[in-house]
Order: sequence, then structure tokens, then C-alpha cells
Amino acid sequence: MTYMTIEQFRQIHEDWKQSGLSVQQYCENTGITESRFYYWKSKLKAASLPSACGSFIPVKMSGKSSVYSSRNSSGKALCEIEYPNGVVVRVTSDMTLDQLRQMVTLLR
Repeated sequence: MTYMTIEQFRQIHEDWKQSGLSVQQYCENTGITESRFYYWKSKLKAASLPSACGSFIPVKMSGKSSVYSSRNSSGKALCEIEYPNGVVVRVTSDMTLDQLRQMVTLLR
């Protein structure tokens, strides 16, 4: 196969997962090179991620991080992210995009 679409690889990927074979074994059986398999696997992963808006990127929550959403005493919406190390990030509805950008930049 000289040209492959993401949909074609999606089917190949499903076949591989159901086969129970290692990538190397599957590629040997189907004639696909391992490098091509991994290239398309990375494309498939990238296609499944939500697209980033502006300069923000998707955030994955893992471990014991918690996200809370409520209204603070002034009635403004509040989003709070608490990390396992004790760091708490609070975002209020009156926060400007510049303030949020600075906070995200500082916490990288």
C-alpha cells in the first residue's frame, strides 16, 4: 500500500489491537514497516486530541488532582484546581485573559 488515509490506518490499528500480536509480529505478517505503523499511530493519536485554541493546550488530569467549580462569596464563578503537592489554582469569572495567560505562564 503506497498511500494510506487515517481511516485506513484506524482499521489497521483496530485489527492489530484485536490480533494480540506485538507491533513487530503484526507488521511482519501484514507487510507494513514498523516505522510506518508508528508514524500512522502518532497521526491517529494527534487526530484524536482536541485542537488547541490560541496558545492554550489541552490539559490532562491525572493522579490525585481535583477540579472544583462553584461560586465564591462575591457571587463570581470560580474554578479551583488542587494538585497533589498542595498547589491550588483559582480562576474567577472576572479574570482577564492577560491575567490567566500570566498565571499559566508562571505555573509551567
